[in-house]
Amino acid sequence: MRIVLQSFRLAVFCIALFVTLAAYAGSASAGSLIEPAQLKQWIDHGYRTEKGERVVIINVVPNPSDRFSWFAGDAAKLQEMVKARFGDRSPQYLLIGQLDRRHELGHIPGSLYFTAHAGGEVADRSEGPMVTEHEVGIGARINAMLQKLGVTKDDLLVLASPQQNPWMVCAPRLWWTLYYWGFSPDKLKLLDGSTKGYADAGYPLEKGIAQPAVTPSTFSLAQLPTRHFQIRVSLGEMISLVDSGATSNGSVYLLDARQPPAAYYLKDERTAAGRPGSDGIPDIYQVPGFGYDAKTQLFTRNADRAVFTLSQMLFAAAANDGKQPRVPFSMTVNPPVPLPNRWLAMHHTPQNPNFAIPLCVKDSSFEGIIKGAHLTKTPQYNITVPALAGPDHRYKSKAELLKLFAKAGIDGTKPIILYCNTGAVSAFYFYALHEICGFKDVRMYDGSWVEWGNLTAFEPVDTSYVRHDVEMVFPAYPSLIPEVSFFDGRNNYLEWDGNRLVDAVTGRPASVAQVKPGGDLNGNLRWDTVHRSEHVVFRASEKVQDPKRYQTYNSDTDWPDEETTPAYAGTADKIGREDAACCH
Repeated sequence: MRIVLQSFRLAVFCIALFVTLAAYAGSASAGSLIEPAQLKQWIDHGYRTEKGERVVIINVVPNPSDRFSWFAGDAAKLQEMVKARFGDRSPQYLLIGQLDRRHELGHIPGSLYFTAHAGGEVADRSEGPMVTEHEVGIGARINAMLQKLGVTKDDLLVLASPQQNPWMVCAPRLWWTLYYWGFSPDKLKLLDGSTKGYADAGYPLEKGIAQPAVTPSTFSLAQLPTRHFQIRVSLGEMISLVDSGATSNGSVYLLDARQPPAAYYLKDERTAAGRPGSDGIPDIYQVPGFGYDAKTQLFTRNADRAVFTLSQMLFAAAANDGKQPRVPFSMTVNPPVPLPNRWLAMHHTPQNPNFAIPLCVKDSSFEGIIKGAHLTKTPQYNITVPALAGPDHRYKSKAELLKLFAKAGIDGTKPIILYCNTGAVSAFYFYALHEICGFKDVRMYDGSWVEWGNLTAFEPVDTSYVRHDVEMVFPAYPSLIPEVSFFDGRNNYLEWDGNRLVDAVTGRPASVAQVKPGGDLNGNLRWDTVHRSEHVVFRASEKVQDPKRYQTYNSDTDWPDEETTPAYAGTADKIGREDAACCH
C-alpha cells in the first residue's frame, strides 16, 4: 500500500511538473515567434489555425508616404523615391533592382496593409512636461485601428515587416503596443524573418495593392481580460531611477538600444603624395586614381570621369567595377575605432577610450546617453541588431541570444530597461529579451531619446559643444543601420560633475559664454535631462550656427521647437494614468 501511495504521489508530482512546464512553454516567454512554414500552412488551410482560429496577417509599414510602394513591390516607383533622396548612384538605389530580380518585392498573400506611424499604434502625447511624438497609442485609437482591420477577439494576428524594414523593427513595435494593451502571445504572433523570411523559404510573394475584403468589426480592448501596463516606463519613473542612482549603481540594467556609428575607422597612414605617414586627412579622401571635391562631396575616377559618393567608395562594389568593395565592412567583425578620431561621431574620455556615440536620427536638442546606460557595442561585446539577427532578418536562436546578452552583462537577474530613438528599435530588443530569452522583468522607456533629448534647461552660446556633421553615409539599402556620421571638426563633450557642466576633454567647467541656462525648459532644472545624461553635445541651432561651416541649419534635423510646460508640477506619468482609466 505504501509503495502504491508513493507511486501515486510520484505520478501526481510528474503530472504537476508537466503541467507547470507546459504552462511555462505557452507563456509570454515562448511560442509567439512563428516560422514561415507555419504561416504557409495556415494560409493553405484557408487562413485558419489547426484550432480553427481565423489568421489575420498585418504588414506593418513604417511611414505613410507613398503608402503602397513597398506593399505593392513596385520597383520602378521605389527607385524613383530612392533616387530623389539618395541619387541613382547610391547603393540604396541599386539594391532595389536586386530585390526585384530575386523576387523579394511584394507582400505575403492575404496581408493587410498597416502604416505604423499613421494607424494609431503611436501618438503625440504628454507625460506632463512636454508633448512627445511616438508614445504608445491611445486606447480609443487602438480600438478604431483594429476595427478598421476587421480584427475580433477570437482572431490570431501575425505581424510582419516589409523588406525595407530589416530585422522586423516595425512589427515588434506593434507587437509591443498590442501586448501592452492586453493581447495574449497566444493570439499575437511575430513572423520570424518577416516578408523576406517568407520569400527566402521559397513561398511566393504577391505584387499589387489588392487586399482581402475587410468587414469592420466591433472589437474593443475592453474585451481583453488583462493589461500589461507594467512593460512601459514613464518619464517620471525614468527620472526617479536616474536620480536614485539605480541606473548607475547596477540596480537596473539600462540599455541604450540606439545603434552606434559603425565600428569603422578612416585610416590616416599615408600622405596626399601616397608616401607612408599621417597628414591629418583620412586616406579615403586621398584614393589613388580618384579626385575628391569637398564642396560636392563626390569622388571622380580619373580614368573615365565616373562619379561616386562616399557611400559607394566605402561600401559598394560599383566603385571597383564589380569587384569587392574598396573597404571590407561588417558591423559585427570590424575592430573598435581607435580614438581620438576627429572625423567620426565618437566620444573620447579616459574612462571610455573606445566609445561610439549612438546618435539620434530624430529631432533632439542634444546628443548623449541617459546616465548609467549601457551601449549595444563596446570593445568587450557586441549586441547590435546585426549581431542578434542575421542577414535573413531572422532572430538568432535562444541559446545564441543568451550567450550574446550574457557577454554584455544581461542575464535576467535584474530589471532591464530599454530605450532608443522612439521606441521602435528597443521593441526589437524587448521581443528578443522577453519573448525569446524568457526574461520576465523587461520594460521600455517609451519616450526614449525623442523625449529625453529635448527636455533641456541649457542651450549653447557658441559652437564649442555643438555637433557638426559633414555627411552621413549608408552602406546599403534597404537598411536602417549601420550608418557612419562624419564630422567636419573636433567635437568636445560635456559631463555633469554634480554641480555644473564640465568639458570632458579639458576637465574645465563650461563657461556661461559657452553654455547658458535656457533651452526648452527655460532653465528649469526639475525636468532637465542634460544634467541627467552623460557625454552631452548639443545639436545645431540657428543662433549658434557658423555659416562658414559645411552644414547649414535645418529645422527638420536640428534643434526643434517643442511644446513644453516647464512649470509642470506633477509626477510625469500622465500617459500611464490615462491608459489605466481607459477601455474598461
